[in-house]
Amino acid sequence: MRCDVAIVGAGPGGSTSARYLAKAGYHVILIDKDIFPRDKPCGGGFSYSILNRFPYLKKREREFIDGISRVGVIHSPNRKITLKGEVDMAVALRIRFDNSLLEEALELGVTPCLGTRVKSVSVSENNISLMTSDGSEIIARSLIGADGVNSLIAREAKLHQNWKSKEITVCRVVEIPAPTQYILETYGVEKEYHFFANFDGKPGYGWIFPKAETINVGLGIVGPHSAGLPKKFDSFIRYLKHVKKIPDNSDLSGVRGALVPTAGTIDKTFALRLLLVGDSAGMVSPITGGGIDYAMRAGRIAAMVLTKCMEKDTLDEKSLSVYQKLWYDDFGHEIKPQKLAQRILTSPLTDTFFEIGKRDSSIQKMVTDAMSETIDTRPQVFKMIARTLLVCLKGAFHL
Repeated sequence: MRCDVAIVGAGPGGSTSARYLAKAGYHVILIDKDIFPRDKPCGGGFSYSILNRFPYLKKREREFIDGISRVGVIHSPNRKITLKGEVDMAVALRIRFDNSLLEEALELGVTPCLGTRVKSVSVSENNISLMTSDGSEIIARSLIGADGVNSLIAREAKLHQNWKSKEITVCRVVEIPAPTQYILETYGVEKEYHFFANFDGKPGYGWIFPKAETINVGLGIVGPHSAGLPKKFDSFIRYLKHVKKIPDNSDLSGVRGALVPTAGTIDKTFALRLLLVGDSAGMVSPITGGGIDYAMRAGRIAAMVLTKCMEKDTLDEKSLSVYQKLWYDDFGHEIKPQKLAQRILTSPLTDTFFEIGKRDSSIQKMVTDAMSETIDTRPQVFKMIARTLLVCLKGAFHL
């Protein structure tokens, strides 16, 4: 089977790439190990502005938007202090959201190859050959790797072999069914979302995302400290029941694990005839572990770059290197400051930061904005640090 572009991974990044490439007139094969609709362990939160970035999704909004959180609440590690701010974060069930993105791609003529794994990749000067688990061979002019944190494509292309333990956040996630009235009474019409910094003293975060008929609960801990995560997650669940944030009879049968790359992007995201998008390239917020928006933006950029390069039949590394500059200029510059913020919010000084933050509404707004991914966090992080120092100085000199 031959095509112009093979894409491995039909999540947000892969399906977005596929749609734009098919719209440009290219034959695209989209490969995924799962049959869709399929669920994915994830909080399912992203900036509502995604509908402005990808206007074609507006017509499908009711299919996948499961609510808008308009207030964010961030809890200190000792749980004595909360920072609160107004936000606009959309929440969705991934089983619906990802399927909507896939359908958008298929409607434009993308060929699906679902329930199939890629076993090996061979890149030559003339094409790329992929061998699949069913014994088929797919020959493509170019390839996009959107196959997640354990990306086979990244390994085969020698762009990234594996993540170190300290570069990964290990998560437990569950979508808890709950009556709509219970969710409304517990989280209000503004659907307050909650983040818990360093729950039980472990570097990482817990979260609650209330949706229409479910409450998404998760706990992520940085790799070296994640031993015994299931027990820690059970402790988190008990705490949430104790403070009446989830029902006492919560159905936890759907608990699943996930790995999230939270140390920033890999050094190089392109090779001969090949680009990487999304988690496979580490395009994830180090603060929240969210990567949906970044993956889709990278997917669109990858499609644009491949479109231009295939028109000229220049799929060499030098020609494709423009991809790295474009995604960095679009959102990559936000990630390094987020790593700095991550260190602040997972350090022993986190409680002190919350003590300072509770005295200043500007800091609270910056923190909640950053956690909800509603703004460019690069200037916000530096403003947050500067504002924190200013508040400290005012307190020290009684200004």
